[in-house]
Amino acid sequence: MRSAALLLAGACVCSCDSPSATAKKSASPSASAAAAPVQKKETAAPSASAAPKAPAAVRKLPALNVVLILIDSMRWDMPWNGYKRPIAPFLTRFEGETVSYLRGYALSSSTSKSVLPMLSGKYPSEMRRGGYFFTYWFPENLSLPEMLGDNMPSLGVFSHAYFFPATGVTQGFTQAHTLPNTVLNNKSTDNVTSERITDATMRLLRSPKYADQSDGKRFFAYVHYMDPHAPYLHHEDRPVWGTQPRDYYDQELHYTDEHVERLVSWIQKQPFGKHTAIIISADHGESFGEHGHLKHGYEVWEELVRVPWMFWFPGVQPRRIATPRGHIDMCRTILDLMGRDAPSGVRGRSLVPELLGTDAPARPVVVDLPRDNLQDRRRAIIDGDDKLLVAGDDKRFLLFNVAKDPHEKKNLAATDQETKERMLRLHRQIEAEVPVAEVRGDEPPLRNAPEGRRY
Repeated sequence: MRSAALLLAGACVCSCDSPSATAKKSASPSASAAAAPVQKKETAAPSASAAPKAPAAVRKLPALNVVLILIDSMRWDMPWNGYKRPIAPFLTRFEGETVSYLRGYALSSSTSKSVLPMLSGKYPSEMRRGGYFFTYWFPENLSLPEMLGDNMPSLGVFSHAYFFPATGVTQGFTQAHTLPNTVLNNKSTDNVTSERITDATMRLLRSPKYADQSDGKRFFAYVHYMDPHAPYLHHEDRPVWGTQPRDYYDQELHYTDEHVERLVSWIQKQPFGKHTAIIISADHGESFGEHGHLKHGYEVWEELVRVPWMFWFPGVQPRRIATPRGHIDMCRTILDLMGRDAPSGVRGRSLVPELLGTDAPARPVVVDLPRDNLQDRRRAIIDGDDKLLVAGDDKRFLLFNVAKDPHEKKNLAATDQETKERMLRLHRQIEAEVPVAEVRGDEPPLRNAPEGRRY
């Protein structure tokens, strides 16, 4: 395990840029549009203190297969949220057929801190882990495929070395498939993988252990599309929006969108499609110069952690939900869709009642970035329209109203004492409720940690 961690740690600085590193770069990305989102039935977020309405009577879902599709680095400002470029024609149409959370939040701002916690229903800080940027996770963490047990097959399809078994991120999958010739820091055209990811997923799901559902057995599949992740490559057969990083990133999303469409359309046409829920989201967002930052990791700004999140299953009634929701709810929701109870200790709540039409009352959302060898601690708490950013060990607090200020340009910490005090009380409550696990193993010093501190 330690040798694998060192291998990954040696490459991690090439994957994401810290703010200090990006300040030296000269790229000037295109500004993202801030137009009003297209109209669709929407559930507004009530205040945190508002009493929720009594749940409406809803039909009970039968146990479903679940296909979770994560598109790496997909930002929240997609066309259905107001972005003016048509960078995802299929996803834009598909979003209109889903229950879509307009304010979804990843658990952290990089793949290595967000994916396994999402599949475990835990915050990364409380999980047993190593201390490198490319986190490796210890076997005592319980992942969703393990919760399903061998009676329910689970498939993962990947194209990045972080998903190699040594990291622990794929523990419990009955089949974890990484594309052949996957290497770290692949910057060649071999790094274009969406077509092969879709082809491999369709081929594997044709296997009787997934496709034969005559006994009512369901499956879980997690498919991770990497192409929008840096480096951003030019595609000859795509719209040309310019030559800046955001322009190429938008091309990458346009390319990925086509192959996600192929997979989703194929699933819906299969015999098992009538028993399948499809979830599309992202593991984190991406920065293009906002707050002096490029790529992802290191911080928990909106562009880094706010992500699209949509659910489709046969008979779903489309709607948009504006209430903030976090990926801490993903594990319980998938288990509920599959007809399984969550083990004790799994955090979050099932979103299935909301997917079936009940109200979506406001509750706090937590984004958690634990310390490692390259990153200081960060935490964000979102409560309604308010967002508190906590840097280090309570070293600095920033406060924003992200409804009025989605790009987090106006820090209210010095001018809105009432909101700040309320959010600080919530922060202290969450700190008391979420235990912090020390990192394990023979690790390097953790960034900005007090002497002897292992978290």
